[in-house]
Amino acid sequence: MKLKRVAFEPMNQVHDKEMIILEKLLNELNENKDITNTLEEFIDDVKEHFSFEEDLMQKYQFFAYLPHKMEHDRILNELNNLRGKTNKEIKQYLNEQFIPWLNQHIDTMDTVTAGFFNMVNAK
Repeated sequence: MKLKRVAFEPMNQVHDKEMIILEKLLNELNENKDITNTLEEFIDDVKEHFSFEEDLMQKYQFFAYLPHKMEHDRILNELNNLRGKTNKEIKQYLNEQFIPWLNQHIDTMDTVTAGFFNMVNAK
């Protein structure tokens, strides 16, 4: 799965890593395998992804830090709630909610954030 590229390459690298783990998780779900470890790996990676962006937003005093962090917190809560769900429920959530959300989040919030980081780093 290809995601839109943003103007700050470190964010693209974080997104690429997340997609590798997500694709692994979806493959395991499609093969009806035990996904316990991969689900934890995915949730941990998303936490690192969000923490990376939030740390930079705080460092550079990004003007839209709070709404961006609130979106991260909401999604992390949803991901944490996947534990104990059936494979079918997890697959449905990832395909119908997480992936569309991620694409929209990158198109909007991450694109603006990356542009800001690029501008600050160019100074």
